[in-house]
Amino acid sequence: MNFNMIYVMITAVLFATLEPVSKLIATDISPLALTAVRFLIGGIIFLPISLGEIKKKGIKLNAIDHLKMAGLGVLNVCVSMVVLQYAVKLSSSPALIAIIFSSNSIMTIYLSSFMLKERITAKKIMALGLCVAGILVCSWKSLSVEGEAVSVILAIVAAAAFSLYTVLNKKMLKRVSGNVLIGGAFLYGSIILFLFNLIIGGDSITTDSFSVKNILIVLYAGVAITGIGYWSYFKALSKGSATMASLAFFVKPVLSPFVAAGINGVPLTVEIFIALILVLSGTYIVSYSKK
Repeated sequence: MNFNMIYVMITAVLFATLEPVSKLIATDISPLALTAVRFLIGGIIFLPISLGEIKKKGIKLNAIDHLKMAGLGVLNVCVSMVVLQYAVKLSSSPALIAIIFSSNSIMTIYLSSFMLKERITAKKIMALGLCVAGILVCSWKSLSVEGEAVSVILAIVAAAAFSLYTVLNKKMLKRVSGNVLIGGAFLYGSIILFLFNLIIGGDSITTDSFSVKNILIVLYAGVAITGIGYWSYFKALSKGSATMASLAFFVKPVLSPFVAAGINGVPLTVEIFIALILVLSGTYIVSYSKK
């Protein structure tokens, strides 16, 4: 049994719900506050696991390790995820943002070839071309709409930042275990984001935000998407290659339109189905290419 693919699928399913679910509270809770809270929840979940692993394996973290974890936390939490939440807030289609953000898998494969020396084959290039075509098919109409165009650009920026985060994580996994790295980066990133939001006087979560629906969504985002989702993502990353882990973002755009249709009532379009065929074809080629 290919456990790496199981981890990839768990990641894809949970990550596919991020944009549709967060869209439900986009007007109630600011992107900065939502991101800080959900990653703080994720960090707290991983804290006892991280401390147990440090004790069990005798891991010694120096100041440089902590700085690197803080840097990874800033890159993922404060940059990639905040920008992604703003893209979701501005867009009328969370499925579109999910599909565009999934292009981070394409960027990861190319970054891995330069930074991790992972080989790029002809089949992978063909697969990437199909995935790019799929993303363009489903997003080209939005580029002509002012508000939507901004959300598309933000989603691409978020994808690029997450791609860099993935590759840098893979490099650091050689020294620090995945659970320790996740817990540290989440806590550092969320605390820094809270402080940044406080300094700039940004919106925070107020008593008006504490409806039952909002609380349940924030808990789901923190525990399921951020906690379990990132755990499975790091499992795929630590046991396989960065390319293998990035497959989650080839599967995610296949699921996201259907999730958005069910949660947000966003209609499925012909462009979405054409994009899914292209992305699925690319995913198949990457998953089963031998050389």
